[in-house]
Amino acid sequence: MNKLKITNRENIIFFGVSILFILIPFLVVPNFEQQQNIFQTMRFKRMLTENILLLGFFFLNYFYLIPRIYFKKKYLFYIIALLLCFLIVYQVPEMIFQLKKDLPKIGEFKGERFRKPPPFMMWSPKVLLFFCLTLISLFIRQNKSYQEVKEEKQLSEIAYLRAQINPHFLFNTLNNIYALTLQKSDYASDAVMKLSKMMRFVVSDSSKDFVSLQQDLEYIKNYIQLQQLRLVTKNSILFEIIGNPSNLKISPLLLINFIENAFKYGVIDDENNPIKINLEIVEKVLTLKVENLKSDEEFSDDEKSEIGISNTKKRLNYIYADRYQLSINETVDRFFVELKLELND
Repeated sequence: MNKLKITNRENIIFFGVSILFILIPFLVVPNFEQQQNIFQTMRFKRMLTENILLLGFFFLNYFYLIPRIYFKKKYLFYIIALLLCFLIVYQVPEMIFQLKKDLPKIGEFKGERFRKPPPFMMWSPKVLLFFCLTLISLFIRQNKSYQEVKEEKQLSEIAYLRAQINPHFLFNTLNNIYALTLQKSDYASDAVMKLSKMMRFVVSDSSKDFVSLQQDLEYIKNYIQLQQLRLVTKNSILFEIIGNPSNLKISPLLLINFIENAFKYGVIDDENNPIKINLEIVEKVLTLKVENLKSDEEFSDDEKSEIGISNTKKRLNYIYADRYQLSINETVDRFFVELKLELND
């Protein structure tokens, strides 16, 4: 069973409710006997005991009755539990503390006759207070349950998105190695070694929420070097990293899609129109810029699928929310990507 995590918001609510119920007896209990200290009156003692039991009920309902009975749709048992709690909260103090000594005698309250109120008037506020406290705890617990389900759904979807992205990288890289083996290139063994490092990163680290930025950049370097192995013109890729990536973390395999698309849809092996990849790190802000000349090659609808970019955008929204800026633009012959990302320590 997962351990229940209590948020700061819940702590504030719990603290506020506790302080309120402890203070109520001090604010509303009148002292009929001026010579008697309020702490010695039976009315004060009974109300304070009631409120402490109400607080106990609030936490019992929140942490046990709602998740163990109400959420499991055992509504009859839940109602019975509420009735028992109600009787304990109000009958126990009633039996322990008697109010006869605190109540004014008939005819002694400012010369007027004092009549005991009917039972329904005495119990109505108690029923209303108990009912409101039950609804408050239900509302907070339901909202917490909704947030937990939402977070789990997002985490599951992120894992699913990664599962879609990773094979895409591997298939392209295997195609590159296959091209090298057909050429009987001496660089094939080096390519296999780089691929093994990439696969190790994918298998061991890509499932983590965050990895060091250095690890992710190493993955990108290996990918670009694998691309360069099959090129004739080495200056057709301009790759630059500016800044210190130390002590920074990033969600794994988030940047590579923008870089990989430049090779997939751009002109490669052209020194006059190189693929430009620039990574700049200033304090905690990472800026990725990718520019490439569009290829004249015709792609099928399946090949043109932007599922990689679409999934990356979803991951950015889930993980970085308002901490990123993404700009994707194109002209007649060029494609530009700029991503600014505020990273974690």
